[in-house]
Amino acid sequence: MNSTRAKELLSFHSSRNSDIENPKWQNGFLGCLRPFQGQLHEENFTEIMQCLNVLKDEIQAPAIDREIVSDIINIIHMARCWSDKDGTLERNKLLSEEQTKYLFAWIDIIETYFMYLLEDNEEEGALVYQAYLDDQYF
Repeated sequence: MNSTRAKELLSFHSSRNSDIENPKWQNGFLGCLRPFQGQLHEENFTEIMQCLNVLKDEIQAPAIDREIVSDIINIIHMARCWSDKDGTLERNKLLSEEQTKYLFAWIDIIETYFMYLLEDNEEEGALVYQAYLDDQYF
């Protein structure tokens, strides 16, 4: 994956891409939450983490493409809003306890990794994702 593709994928996962007919838009990280079809897709989370890894040099640069920042913040913010206790997913009891646990973990990991990339501390940020991959996050 190159930088251009990573940016495109983030725009689909954040539902900010204008190509709303693309299946990637509808089945991306946020797209699959509204309307919620009953399943979370871990591959969306994994793909976001891969995109962040591909874009790490750009994220750590003195000037960051605001589209990258907007996509990541949108993913974090909207997923959290929709799944917190007052959000539509929780209020309508659409997520199981297990799904809620994983969704909040994914949001936390994306946010943590992104924050550490911004601080030019990729190694520290990668630890939380590695703990997840090693089944030691929960």
